Amino acid sequence: MMLELPEPQTRTSVPLVDCIQRRRSIREYTMEPLSLAEFSQLLWAAQGITGPESLRATPSPGEFYPLRLHVLVRRVETLEPGIYEYQSEAHGLRFVGKPASEDAIQAAGIGEQTWLGVAAVVVGIAARLDDITQHFEHQPPCGERGLRYAYMEAGALAQNVQLQTTALGLGGVLVGGFDDQMASDALQLPADLAPTALLCIGRPFG
Repeated sequence: MMLELPEPQTRTSVPLVDCIQRRRSIREYTMEPLSLAEFSQLLWAAQGITGPESLRATPSPGEFYPLRLHVLVRRVETLEPGIYEYQSEAHGLRFVGKPASEDAIQAAGIGEQTWLGVAAVVVGIAARLDDITQHFEHQPPCGERGLRYAYMEAGALAQNVQLQTTALGLGGVLVGGFDDQMASDALQLPADLAPTALLCIGRPFG
């Protein structure tokens, strides 16, 4: 079943340069939930449809779009806690399931990354690495170009979300240090998706 999200706001009075200036890695959050409208805006900034022919907010090599979002939701108003997949075309969510354990995503982090355990949402950026590698196998260096494209796209997506996070007055941090298999299990990723990055987002503490 598809859960529709509120329409994103495409006009804002917050200057982009201000968001760039103020963006910081925020690792401490309150227990206050995000609104559904805020959550919708963050997902739209990541992979929302912004133009004809399903063009998206984040650039992709050859419009291949290998990335998918699996989100661990802890505190979003009106949403049941659990794991959701973002559907760009419908700007909606598909409920994937309940997490196997409350601390699974924090346990996946390398070292003491407590923010993984307290963020209102943890956005998992996953990629079809095998597909994009095969698609661009003719481009040198053979077998590597597709992977480079996938990680470049993941970085662009993460920056979009972090700037949108700043514009909304929220706090977030990009996490790159995690155990791949544990993160995949925690986010209930299918076999054809590999985790590339995590984004912790919540209301900043203090």
